[in-house]
Amino acid sequence: MAVEFGARTVRVTPGRHRAADRLPPFAWGEVATITAVAGVLLFARLDRYDYGGDELYFLGAGRHPAVSYADQGPGVPLLAALAEHLAPNDTVALRLPALLMTLIAVVLSALIARELRGGRGAQTLAALAYAVTPAAVLQAAMLSTYCFAATLAALISWLFIRWVRTHSDHLLVLAGIVAALDFQVEWPALLVWAAFALGFALLGPRQIFTRPAWWIGTGLLAVSVVPAALWQHANDWPQLAMGALIRDQRDLASMPWEIVLLTGPMGVLLLAGMWAGFRSPRLLPYRFLIPVVVIGVAGVLGGCLRPAHTVSAFPGLFAAGAVYLAHVRLPRRLRTAGVALTAVATAICVGAVLGLPRPQSELRQPTDRYARFDWRSRVFGPGGWDDLLTGVDAAYRRVPMDQLPGLVLVTQNYWQAAALDHYGPPVGFPAVYSPHRGYAYFEPPPDAGTTVLYIGTERPQVALGIDFAETVELARIDKWFGYPGVNQHVAVWKCRYPSTPWSAAWPGLRRL
Repeated sequence: MAVEFGARTVRVTPGRHRAADRLPPFAWGEVATITAVAGVLLFARLDRYDYGGDELYFLGAGRHPAVSYADQGPGVPLLAALAEHLAPNDTVALRLPALLMTLIAVVLSALIARELRGGRGAQTLAALAYAVTPAAVLQAAMLSTYCFAATLAALISWLFIRWVRTHSDHLLVLAGIVAALDFQVEWPALLVWAAFALGFALLGPRQIFTRPAWWIGTGLLAVSVVPAALWQHANDWPQLAMGALIRDQRDLASMPWEIVLLTGPMGVLLLAGMWAGFRSPRLLPYRFLIPVVVIGVAGVLGGCLRPAHTVSAFPGLFAAGAVYLAHVRLPRRLRTAGVALTAVATAICVGAVLGLPRPQSELRQPTDRYARFDWRSRVFGPGGWDDLLTGVDAAYRRVPMDQLPGLVLVTQNYWQAAALDHYGPPVGFPAVYSPHRGYAYFEPPPDAGTTVLYIGTERPQVALGIDFAETVELARIDKWFGYPGVNQHVAVWKCRYPSTPWSAAWPGLRRL
């Protein structure tokens, strides 16, 4: 049959590939060794970091199961709830899925290289390249939406690449199922599927649109969207507002540098993969991937997506680069430089895994801006929850006994709420509420809660926009080397008798 790839037409055999077109053997030994070594190193540091703010939020969201949340799908909170049920307060159990997704991405890099007819050397290089990127080290460190979305999008790429070679239509259905799972993690899964569709439409093979399996896969994704869309519609589409929020929070000038930090020295192989996608004849049938990469990078540089969203393209680009370099004659000097670069990348990642996090005693300057959160969390780890808990406990003890019945906690941001929601119940704290992010769409404080302890960096009247008959500051949490909003510049206020019942005021207090 004839298959169109943009302006060119290629003759292919429908059904499974012929014997003459069999792929090279899979590099089981090499890939298994890389995966096992990476798994052992990354597993050994899973319990070194305290809970991250978002991890505590996943645990909190898992206690409020829903078909959608203001800022994500239900997948990660459900996994967090399962981990907490099976192994309470165990960061290793919580983070095991992130480690598993990272190792799957390592194997996918090799599998894609094999699909592109790369031999053992190319497959090994692709797997090693992913394993020694800073992106992989970060992906396995903590539970996150990105650790799932990156690997699931790469899995969809592999399924489509394999379909182009085999024309086995069940792969298209599987791709739709994976995309539906990806959507339960993050809404950008819809953008990924749309980018693939655009790639097929522009660069072929366009015959994919004549396959019922394509439409079945697309239909499965569409059906998976319905429950979340209904929830979003009922709550004024907070997920759509997240794109503008991400754009406002990002420093666009630093985006390219952040991508470089994610790739590390192996970014050179990524560039080779991009070059091969445009120039290599052997990759002609797979150029439908180009719009996926271009749209992802454009979304990051435009500020609508985070730099981590580019990681889903790493397995395919590493594979393309490895296969391309395996089939071109490079001067010995360049080959030696490539080996040295790979060794440097490996040393950097092994050093980061073994040497991080650094002790808090090595901090030399305060984290006085939210923009420094990410860097400090990676180097020194998250923290400050014990100070937050101690400060709230001190304020709680100062509340007169006759005011304790019905008292609730209200926090300014969702990290504070998640931390107190997790650490508070064992020490007897009351229920926690917050008008921020996902917590804003859980239940509001009861109208009977006329006395609250408000935790925030601003006065309650300013932060909430409602008045109280009585407002008294009971405690202050302000560590010089603390995190802003966690254990720095935070006060605990006792507020009594809000001017508006919580049920009426709450929808207007919500913010992302």
